[in-house]
Amino acid sequence: MARVSFAGLRRLAVALLWLLVFVIIGAGLSIGVGAIIGPLLGGRWWIVRNGLPEVIGFGAATLVVGRWLDRHEWTALGWGAPRRAPMWFAIGVALGGATAAAAIAMSLADGARVSLTGLGGAYLPVAGAFALGLLAAALGEELIFRGYPLRRLADAIGPGAATALLAIGFAVAHLNNPNVSALGAANIALAAVWLSVAFFSGGMGLAWGLHAGWNVTLSLVFDAPVSGVRFDIPGVDYALGRHAWVGGGAFGPEGGAVGTLALMAGTAVLLGPRLRRAGRWLAPAETPS
Repeated sequence: MARVSFAGLRRLAVALLWLLVFVIIGAGLSIGVGAIIGPLLGGRWWIVRNGLPEVIGFGAATLVVGRWLDRHEWTALGWGAPRRAPMWFAIGVALGGATAAAAIAMSLADGARVSLTGLGGAYLPVAGAFALGLLAAALGEELIFRGYPLRRLADAIGPGAATALLAIGFAVAHLNNPNVSALGAANIALAAVWLSVAFFSGGMGLAWGLHAGWNVTLSLVFDAPVSGVRFDIPGVDYALGRHAWVGGGAFGPEGGAVGTLALMAGTAVLLGPRLRRAGRWLAPAETPS
């Protein structure tokens, strides 16, 4: 028993060392890219300025560390079956959008209101810029918290423990967001579980699509806050409900019980087929093509 325990700790230590190298390279490149493109992207492009450096930095770190140095196949990193990737992404966007819409629908019962204040020429340029930024931000976070890190930890300690560990890290990374609460942090961890299940089910395409669909639907369709960030989309107005613990208050649906229920339901939708297959999590390499 002691030998098995020591071997497990050694595998975890090796995985953490690899992830340290991954973070150092990814963060360093992200900072460098941000310094270059930051002055070029202002105004409504601020979210592109924030998300694009992470995509470039941690995308390069995935290539260098995950693929070249640590010798993982692209399928194991969640990028297998390229012809299927657009399909998985589209499914993810649809499921993520539906899950976000369900959270908003429950918020309406608590007194939240969504009003159209006159969609016009101002909406499309702003929404288009924000959509690109949200796509980049979602992909950047998936590269950091799913992708290579999740695969490397899963190889060392199993997918369940890896998911739990990175869910905690995902929640900690959002603790500085505006108006965060204990329930909000717990829901961010739950969202990480949802996205990790998506990674093991449909690779990075499904996880990225879910993440983007959730964020885009909340912000650009309903003008609701996303993890405490309000985008103030012209032509749409979201009024908060009566109880912050229900609708999430200024943190958005992720901060309330509606977020908990929606994310649990979204996770159950993904887990259902997996549980019917004898409860074994498929690796991205085994995802049906």
